[in-house]
Amino acid sequence: MGQAEQRAIAHRVQQQLTAELEALYRGVFDRMSREQLGEGAMARLTQVILRSRDGALSPLQESMGPAPMAGPQEKPSLNS
Repeated sequence: MGQAEQRAIAHRVQQQLTAELEALYRGVFDRMSREQLGEGAMARLTQVILRSRDGALSPLQESMGPAPMAGPQEKPSLNS
């Protein structure tokens, strides 16, 4: 397996993990919205969860950088 293929696989795994984490955090916020939390408790919990989300996703997104190119891509035309 070549380096380019290994990078593409690693990128795909990171993308999948990112999507799974985003779905997990969406689910947490959905559950929170159904709970009978007061405004203050909701605000504090939201801040903690947002910091957790940022801590989990930022390193993944930073390490992925731009997606590796699988092949030549056509540039969009300005006349489209």
